[in-house]
Amino acid sequence: MVFQFYMVISTLLIAHISFSNSTNGMASTFFIPLLKSGMNLLDCECGSGTITAGLAKVVAPGLVTGVDLELGQIEKARVYAQEQGISNISFRVASIYELPFPDETFDAVFIHALLQHLQTPLKALREINRVLKPGGIIGVRDDDQGGFILAPYSPQMERIIDFLKQFMRHNGGDPCVGRRHRELLRQAGFINVQASATCEYDGILEETQKRGNLAAKLLGQMIETVIDLGWASADEMEELADAARKWGEHPDAFDAIIWYEAVGWKV
Repeated sequence: MVFQFYMVISTLLIAHISFSNSTNGMASTFFIPLLKSGMNLLDCECGSGTITAGLAKVVAPGLVTGVDLELGQIEKARVYAQEQGISNISFRVASIYELPFPDETFDAVFIHALLQHLQTPLKALREINRVLKPGGIIGVRDDDQGGFILAPYSPQMERIIDFLKQFMRHNGGDPCVGRRHRELLRQAGFINVQASATCEYDGILEETQKRGNLAAKLLGQMIETVIDLGWASADEMEELADAARKWGEHPDAFDAIIWYEAVGWKV
């Protein structure tokens, strides 16, 4: 169940990245200044590989490895890297809880939009600590559903956001894990942990239309589980999906969310 929901959310995030030219750069902006040419880097839950490819360009000729639980995502990532002509990159199926690498393999590890979906993020971070070299750096980034801003006010859209948070918690995740980054990294054994935050938003009609359509798509992927859990009826879910699309068409539509970021070093 946890993995299934994570893939639903990943699909939404990846789709948004594909139409937002700034998102890929913004996702790793806090981390890139700390990277150096020649580093070996691991990207955990790399998805379709767009962010991974950008990181590979930064650390070239260093090698970048992307891992993801889903073979379909790995296949997409390989195709994308080939299309971009990036040769210092490889991808493989793996779990962040059991990384198939020896101790002290990587100079840097990047994790984007994953910790919030994990039942035991501390376990994952300790596994990352294992594969990092002494002095290696970790960068993590998660959005915080507690900092979501939506306009104009819509009870239906608020209901959708509540569903997202409720569903994440039901599956053991934490929709507000970003504010705990420093705590989790410190507990995992990292030092000199530094946190920051950025805001991403949709502020033009093209963006809000796509956001509304993506929200409707997300509801469609959630519908069977939501009905089985007794949280809503099929009719209500259809009404919410329609409301999401209409919100996206509203001339005043705007949304924004805070993303929390943190970096830390291995002793």
